[in-house]
Amino acid sequence: MTKVFELELMGCAPEPLMAYLKALGVFRLVSEQKDPDARARWRNDAFLLRSTLDREAIERFFLDEYRPTPIVSPWNGRFKTGVTKGDKHGLDAILSSSQERFSDYRHVIKQSAEILKQEKDKNRILQKCRAFFPDIALDWIDAVYILTSEKPQYPPLTSNGGTLGTSSSGDVSMNFAKNLVSALGHNKRRNKKENRSRDLLSAAIFGDTNPQLDRSPSGQWGPGAWGPNSSVGFDSGPMVNPWDFLFAIEGALVFAGASVRRLSPESRGKAAFPFTVDPSAAGYGTAASSEHSSRRAEFWAPLWELPSTLAEVSHTAMEGRAQLGRRQASNGAEFSRAIVGLGVEKGISSFQRFGFLQRTGNDGVFATPIGRFAVKLQPKANVLFDLDAWLNRLRSEASRNNARAGLRGALRQLEGAIMEFCQQGREQDLQDVVIAVGRAQRWLSRSGLRKDVRPLGNLSWEWATHAADVSAEFRLARAMASILGEGKVGPVRENLEPVDAQQRPVKWSEESRSFVWRAGGTLANMLAVLERRSLDGRMRDLSHPPLKGAYSTRLNDVVDFLNGRVDVQRMADLALGLSFVRFSPRKDEENPRRFTAPRDLPMAYAVMKLTLLPGKFKCREFAADDVDIAMEPSMLALLRAGRVKDAYKVARRRLIASGFQPLSDDPGIPDGSEQGRRLAAALLFPVDEALHCALAQRALRKPERLEAQPQSAEAISDNP
Repeated sequence: MTKVFELELMGCAPEPLMAYLKALGVFRLVSEQKDPDARARWRNDAFLLRSTLDREAIERFFLDEYRPTPIVSPWNGRFKTGVTKGDKHGLDAILSSSQERFSDYRHVIKQSAEILKQEKDKNRILQKCRAFFPDIALDWIDAVYILTSEKPQYPPLTSNGGTLGTSSSGDVSMNFAKNLVSALGHNKRRNKKENRSRDLLSAAIFGDTNPQLDRSPSGQWGPGAWGPNSSVGFDSGPMVNPWDFLFAIEGALVFAGASVRRLSPESRGKAAFPFTVDPSAAGYGTAASSEHSSRRAEFWAPLWELPSTLAEVSHTAMEGRAQLGRRQASNGAEFSRAIVGLGVEKGISSFQRFGFLQRTGNDGVFATPIGRFAVKLQPKANVLFDLDAWLNRLRSEASRNNARAGLRGALRQLEGAIMEFCQQGREQDLQDVVIAVGRAQRWLSRSGLRKDVRPLGNLSWEWATHAADVSAEFRLARAMASILGEGKVGPVRENLEPVDAQQRPVKWSEESRSFVWRAGGTLANMLAVLERRSLDGRMRDLSHPPLKGAYSTRLNDVVDFLNGRVDVQRMADLALGLSFVRFSPRKDEENPRRFTAPRDLPMAYAVMKLTLLPGKFKCREFAADDVDIAMEPSMLALLRAGRVKDAYKVARRRLIASGFQPLSDDPGIPDGSEQGRRLAAALLFPVDEALHCALAQRALRKPERLEAQPQSAEAISDNP
């Protein structure tokens, strides 16, 4: 039986892009020219090649047998010059070589020269190359451009029509020939150049110590190989291992046939290249709004852990699938969603994300690693489909040349939060998405885009359940955001932004009187919402303030809020985003438990909250029948002025008028205090009937005629 070796190619890694493509190049060449049954996989950021070749055999193969793919670009000016005026460092050396391995290469170079004699127009040259080149050269042609009915399309992976993307580097094919000659051009036994070529080859494949590199550009695939701070001086000329360059170009051809299959000659519009999407300026540490115009595309390089043949890898590349529901992902943020929705080819374990960023001059584009994303199922990410139509509209506006920086910043923050949530899947990460959605919507409401972009529609209930964690900030935000509409008074969303939330779809309300959340502090805005809803309830003849919530507040959370143990800003940001959820009344339990109030719940809160119930007071321990407790509007005005004691007196008198006896004359909170400001805001949080008795225990004396009555349910100190 033939012995099989599995070699760890330490010189090949998922990043930079040159190292990734280099791995595919080595694998492709070994499979096509030496061992068709070879398999490869990724493990711990190293590339493992399983074949009948050991290390020495692989080196001998590339040094003595490797037949390079003819890489020629007759449509580029540098190549034309090299053919017509000579190129002693590359093309001329290949043409003059007698080695059989270069025979196909020599033929294609001569054929290119004939085409250039016949044609001057670039489009005609492109057409003739595709029509007349031999099959061995078509992989390069298909990797570098695709002909359509309108104009040629150029895959970002192989640069702009086969140029290296920097002002001084020239043409990919010319540099390929130069590096090929450097690596193999004068290879003879016991020759110093053979020894150097072997050393360079070992460094490229197995990660051995690099010998002296060639002064040659690495292009967009190796951004760290040259430029500022790449040497002891201020700048350095480009340096590259010639084998690295050769293998990288050979590896890029794995994605060649995929482009042809995904884009037919009759296709119109923008090309769809494998694992290549529009850029999202988010999801990595240096992301900034200013990078929007400097980013050209993203390439998501697939990594796999199971040994696979070249045919299987080529099939994966040919599919290039990143499915988002029934459509293809179109940008980086959507690609991250497709990954966790398992909308990618089976067998891929992760993706290395690369962004093609413009860094130097007008043409300096580099493939920069910007994150690793694992393929895993994340069912909670399905809620993000609710954002699609609105988010696509924002992206469209942000892509305009004159788009405002605020919009791009809001979009970048939102896409970054989406990517983080897709990868981590934690409740806090989804909360960050909720916050980013709210901020983007608030920016939109204050901008001139309201006439062009409709407000975000209602979100599904799952947002409020999937994002739930143990934090008081989230519970309080959810309770506040779930305040429902009643009669002609809309839900709390109408108080937080200028919309008509009762319309389908939701519409902007240019002259909304309900919208009161302005640029002031959070506590003042919460009190403004409470005042507005109370006033609207009285104007529409409601018997109680419209403060019923789909979720109730925990009294322990209220205590934390009053004592400054809650991040008020995060709570408010969450409340805005959660207010977009389509809440509906929750069905009360048939036999609700009775809850006791925390001992440190201030008297002022319990007394005042009893006058702001969204319905009748229900607690058989304090009243045999349900009781209407009306609200005094002057109480809220006094709280806004910081007069807690006077506001407490008003609420206390109202309870006495309703037949109750408060326990104390002292509110427990001094006038003008920070706790007093928080008290005014805390009264907005909704409470349900299960807390009526708890509030009454803290605020009222139990009537003597009811003291002997048994409790209907077990009293517990924990909150709902």
